[in-house]
Amino acid sequence: MLRASLLGVSSLALAVSLFAGPGLLAAAADPPLTVAEAKAQVDSLEIEAEAIDQDAVAVKEKLAAGTEKLALKQEGVRQQTAKVARIRKQVGQVALAQFQNRNLDTTAQLFFTSDTDGFLNKMATVEKVSENQNTVLQDFQSQQAHLADLERSAKVDVASLQAQDQELARLRDASAAKITESKAVLARLTKEERARIAAEEAAAVAAAQKAADAAAQKAADAASARAAASANSKDNSSSDTSTSTASRDNTSDGSTTTSPTPTPPPSSTGKGAVALAFAKRQLGKPYSFGSAGPGSFDCSGLTSAAWRAAGVSIPRTSRAQSTGAGRSVAKSDLQPGDLVFFYSPVSHVAMYVGDGMIIHSPRPGKSVQYIKMSYMPYAGARRPG
Repeated sequence: MLRASLLGVSSLALAVSLFAGPGLLAAAADPPLTVAEAKAQVDSLEIEAEAIDQDAVAVKEKLAAGTEKLALKQEGVRQQTAKVARIRKQVGQVALAQFQNRNLDTTAQLFFTSDTDGFLNKMATVEKVSENQNTVLQDFQSQQAHLADLERSAKVDVASLQAQDQELARLRDASAAKITESKAVLARLTKEERARIAAEEAAAVAAAQKAADAAAQKAADAASARAAASANSKDNSSSDTSTSTASRDNTSDGSTTTSPTPTPPPSSTGKGAVALAFAKRQLGKPYSFGSAGPGSFDCSGLTSAAWRAAGVSIPRTSRAQSTGAGRSVAKSDLQPGDLVFFYSPVSHVAMYVGDGMIIHSPRPGKSVQYIKMSYMPYAGARRPG
């Protein structure tokens, strides 16, 4: 009875597949999307791809460092091999000298064994050897053991690098799969709907550019105001000092007084301004995995290159920058050039421009652009330097 029921279900499914056709099945699997839903899905997939890219960059960095370390070890193995060969030759020369002097004691006779390595290991325990022979042999054994350690360590490094290389390939495939999936989502929209999304994105970029320009102008005006206030403070301080000096000359007890020099307010200029200026010159350049310029950037590639232009070295990936680039700053204390981090765990980094605006290299398929900081979940900020 159960078997008959299962056969009935299978027959019904087959009938549906035959009469409905592939179009109906595809429609059932992929229900129609609104433009908003499609855009949300594409944004989510591209953000995931960018996060995977940052993980891949971290693996790539480890792979590069490990490869360099392995090269040094391999050079050490080469040098140690040559050193052991020289000592082996020296031991043989000692044996030859004993033979020529007809001083064929037990130790010398061992040199004629076919098992050279076995002989060298036994030689240290032979009681009747000269002090010179013992020194040479012990040096040989020590150096040979060191060579074996180097060779084992190099093999471990090779295995580790192979694993990292495989992990890098896996991450790159995963990122590419996200991008392919995002393109498939867009492909389900009509040509007009895709054009609408592109137009909305272009309008958002233009609006962000306008807001960033306004923020930059506001910052410039504020800097000018601070400079003027500082100049006025110095003039007033000089005047107060002159008055104080005159008053001091008129005192009968000879005491002196000094007017305090005001401390100027903090300035947004300096290394942060240099780094931000570099980032602004990269506007419009495409996002590219693992790139830190000059023609393209990933998110942390842009920030690391910008601060390098200001003479400051910071870690390469967004997550590493979020813990190791300068000092932490409060959201309310952000200044132009500060690094701003997003998502949990951190997977994206941008640079603060002012008035809630940031500049960043967003994700695959996008270019370096301005955006409101509030568009992404804030995770913290740091100030290199």
